[in-house]
Amino acid sequence: MLTNPAPVLILSNYYTTWTPDDHAESQRLLQVMSDGLKAIGHRVEVVEFWKTTTHLLQPFSPEEWIVFNWCEGVEDEIGGDARICEELEQKGYTYTGNSPYTLRLSVQKGKVKKLLQRHGIPTPAGRQFNSPDEVNSESWDNNLFPAIVKPVSQHCSVAVTRSAVVQNIGELRDRVAYVVETLKEPVIAEQFILGREINVSIWGNGRPQLLPLREIDFSRIPDPLHHIVTWDCKWVPDSPDWNSMPVITQPQLSPHLRAGIEEVALKTYRALRCRDYARVDLRISRDQQIWVVDVNPNPDLTPEGGFAGSCYAAGFTYAEAISHIVRMAVARHNRRATLLRASRRSSRKTRTHSLITAQQH
Repeated sequence: MLTNPAPVLILSNYYTTWTPDDHAESQRLLQVMSDGLKAIGHRVEVVEFWKTTTHLLQPFSPEEWIVFNWCEGVEDEIGGDARICEELEQKGYTYTGNSPYTLRLSVQKGKVKKLLQRHGIPTPAGRQFNSPDEVNSESWDNNLFPAIVKPVSQHCSVAVTRSAVVQNIGELRDRVAYVVETLKEPVIAEQFILGREINVSIWGNGRPQLLPLREIDFSRIPDPLHHIVTWDCKWVPDSPDWNSMPVITQPQLSPHLRAGIEEVALKTYRALRCRDYARVDLRISRDQQIWVVDVNPNPDLTPEGGFAGSCYAAGFTYAEAISHIVRMAVARHNRRATLLRASRRSSRKTRTHSLITAQQH
């Protein structure tokens, strides 16, 4: 049985396409996490990998270490983070974060949309397009304009620019063609919800808890069709969108609307079988309807990221928040160990009973 603070193995991926600055930033973030966990009392080791964890984890016993899974993806591989989790499971490690099932589902936005609909969770009407040739007046309802076009497997606002919102069939076809040709994957097109955007960070298992809500402030962007969190807004410091969409850390919401947001977010978390942590992105239409537009079971966990921001608002330091996530994995590890011991005892009793019975006959 592991006790807290448990030994933690931080597992982090890198890309061969990274610049020296990218590598330096990765090392800085790993140091912040490592130092924070050590300050709380955890023993910490860091393992960095590129495509696979094979052989890298051999020095660390799965019975003695909890893996903090900080794999945000694998270079040139859709669903690579899910494969890494499968590797960890095959080797017997308990790791933080979501299962391969949930991670694989999240990069199939068309399937996510259908799942949400089956569970009665409000999500904008839309469909997947594999080719611009599929876009026509029969395959798309004009009443769903304006629409937003996103790659089916990506998070982090990949290919989301101001041009991602389209207003007619021609623009929709052109945008589908652009994304398919650029990223070599299908798109999800859905009705663009004019209104507010709320990010809901959730953590926990059994009775998951909502962390304080965060709202994207679009007040500096005059055109409501540009009220979207673009790639440039997140990742391009010299772009017009950079710093143009600050975060409101205490959104003004009526009690009724807040309760509705919390209910929808938790229902979404459970529908996708999320565990430990995830983020649900919602749009609130002008008539106060709540719509789920994205679910990210592998959100940014850096100290400057939105999930950490919600943890700070809840009164946690970064180290405390990361340690809290580790404790969830420790509980899972210990439950599994208890079940395994019980199974072994039962198996021994069965063998002993069978031996006695055989001797009596």
